[in-house]
Formats: sequence, C-alpha cells, structure tokens
Amino acid sequence: MAKNVRLKNRSGEYLEPYTENIPTASTSTAGKVQLDSSPTSGSNNAITSGAVYTALAGKLSTTGTAAKATADASGNNIVNTYLKKNMPVTTLATSGTISLADNSVNRIAPTGTVTFSLPSVSDNTVFHQILVQMTLSTSRTINLGTTKYFTGSQPSFAAGTYDILYEYNGSNWVVGAVVQA
Repeated sequence: MAKNVRLKNRSGEYLEPYTENIPTASTSTAGKVQLDSSPTSGSNNAITSGAVYTALAGKLSTTGTAAKATADASGNNIVNTYLKKNMPVTTLATSGTISLADNSVNRIAPTGTVTFSLPSVSDNTVFHQILVQMTLSTSRTINLGTTKYFTGSQPSFAAGTYDILYEYNGSNWVVGAVVQA
C-alpha cells in the first residue's frame, strides 16, 4: 500500500505536489494552459487546431464569390435586377419580322416594311422595357407589334429619327414614339 508523503523544505514550509502549484499560462509566464474548443470573443485561452479548422471551414474560399458581391442589401441578384451602366445596343435587320428582346436597346434603319415581334412576359414582379432607335430615310410601314399606345393612338412615321419605347404594364406591351429634333 502506497503512503502519501508530505515534504518540508528547510524553512519548514510544506511543499505542494508539482501538479498543484503550476501557474496559469500567460503571454509572459509558462504554465498550465486551458483550451477553448471554439473561437471565443474575449478569451485568453488557447484554441485547438480542430476549433480553428471548424471555424475556417465555413468561410469563403480564396476563389469563391461573396454573396454580397452578387446581391444588393435586399438580396436582389444584381445582374438580373439592374440595368448595366454600358448597355449594349443591338443592330436589327432592316426589314421583315424582327423579334425584340426584353430589356434591350436596339437600333434600326429600315429599308422595307418592318413588323416587330414582342417577347412573352411571365414575371410581372419586375419592370420590362424595350428601346428601338429608328432612323427613316423615307416613310416606311412599321408594325409595332401591339395595339396598346401611350397616347391612345398609333404613331405614324415619316422620314426622321425616332425613339420607340415599349413598356410592359403587367398584361400588355404598350408603345409610343418620340421624334428626335
């Protein structure tokens, strides 16, 4: 049977076992260390490598794209929600039936009869518009692809330069034309 032994130094002080008199570790003192199993705000304890790995595993990789880089503060996808600063202009055919794309800017100089074909719209929660910049050297027949007009009547076209504006009102494409002076 083992006996517990207490040791005394020369001064008569009892010595504590080594495991009980180790100081707490700090930046300036070696000693026993308490570990945190996850990053903890304000803690002076050391952190395990497993805790570091777990904390970093949920972070964005060096090649990833941050969610806020593709969405605005409301979570709207930037590419699908906002018009581009430098929106490309599509040059259209000069005659025939021409399909227009939703949310597009187009340019045309008709040489014959033109019929615009308008896109179908299924999402009424976003704004839909089309711009056609048209230059006519002489009067041409232009079928705008809808019978809904901003002014209540169909625009007429003679030689000149026009901006043809389309907006989707939730059930129909509505069109109007502005002559450029």
